[in-house]
Amino acid sequence: MNQKTLRKLLEWIIIVGLFFAIGYFISTFGVLDKIELEGRSDKIVAIIGLVIIIHLALGIHELGHFLVGLWQGFRFQLYVVGLLGVKREEDKVKVYLNKNLAYYGGVAATSPVEASEDNAKKFANILLAGPMASLIFAIVCFLLALGDNSILRFVFFTGGLASIGIFIATTVPSKTGMFFTDRKRYQRLIRPGKDQEVELALLNIMGTFAKDNSYRNVDYKNIELLRSDQLPFIKFFGLFNAICYQLELTGTIEEDVLNDYQTTSKDLSKSMAMAFDKEIEKYKEVLQLQQS
Repeated sequence: MNQKTLRKLLEWIIIVGLFFAIGYFISTFGVLDKIELEGRSDKIVAIIGLVIIIHLALGIHELGHFLVGLWQGFRFQLYVVGLLGVKREEDKVKVYLNKNLAYYGGVAATSPVEASEDNAKKFANILLAGPMASLIFAIVCFLLALGDNSILRFVFFTGGLASIGIFIATTVPSKTGMFFTDRKRYQRLIRPGKDQEVELALLNIMGTFAKDNSYRNVDYKNIELLRSDQLPFIKFFGLFNAICYQLELTGTIEEDVLNDYQTTSKDLSKSMAMAFDKEIEKYKEVLQLQQS
């Protein structure tokens, strides 16, 4: 059994063990035994409360990332939970209706305002903040679920389960789909080596670009580092930045970069690839306005 398979097996053992521990908690304290929903009105209120508390659990996780990012001086870029979307657009904060299912589960993005040696430590703190917020919210919900009201007991208990599930999903496994979890990205940032270099390259690109909304001061070596990565999303993100960089500095896109971008996009979901395509078109429009 190789190291990668052993690590995945260990992750699954931890996940199963945690869910058994949650089941033991439920049976020991008899939380569900005291939940009695009587009548249609109780059930309707419980369902509405269920929808709200699950979205709140998702929002709290992303809020943890978001607030720690702002606290450390990072710049707000995006906050999405369910249908609610808030983003920075041309130095203005815009509230919009989120229609991208890929973001429905929640996403928060803050970017460094400049390239700095402290960005790795700061971003590591941001990554830890989401799971910690979920864990705290889960504890609060479970404590509130000890009350006497059956509907609130049901709602808060479900919120606690949802939040502890988010905590487990973002800390125990190394990946969810094609993305690294918060815990894995934290480890990549604090351990010297190629993975740390890639994470720092991501931060340096975002930080340098955010400083004046331009690629002119971005070190192309950082973009090449992402482009050479073996992981599809990181490679794709590097190619996306290479395209924007070349458009701004030369007005054209190198054929090999464009072909590589189109080939790598097939390893991503269609919605995500389309979102990046739209960003490239928007950047073209911005450059055209600047030149006119």
